[in-house]
Amino acid sequence: MTYQLSSYRRFPSAFAIVAASALAFTGLIASTSPAYARDSQDYRCTGLADQAKTAANDTQGDKQSSAQRFVATGNKLCEAGNERAAAKQYRAALKIAGVAEVETDSKMAAR
Repeated sequence: MTYQLSSYRRFPSAFAIVAASALAFTGLIASTSPAYARDSQDYRCTGLADQAKTAANDTQGDKQSSAQRFVATGNKLCEAGNERAAAKQYRAALKIAGVAEVETDSKMAAR
């Protein structure tokens, strides 16, 4: 004797599958959206990053590769949304290159 499930009994299973799929899709969308997308660009990840990159590229020898590593690490930290740690990396690159930070806006640079 075989029993067929009524549509009432199949509904919770179908609902669970649809709900799980929706949650998985929402998680996928949230994980692929960039963490650094914000209303305004931070000085530390724009102006300071440009200064450090330029200084690292203008440096010669072993100092250049070291400074470029600091810049690359700073870029990754900016992508992750950690502007404070990124600024430390950029400032370390500027120090290795022997270049002083150019503060375009003291209020923004003080962050």
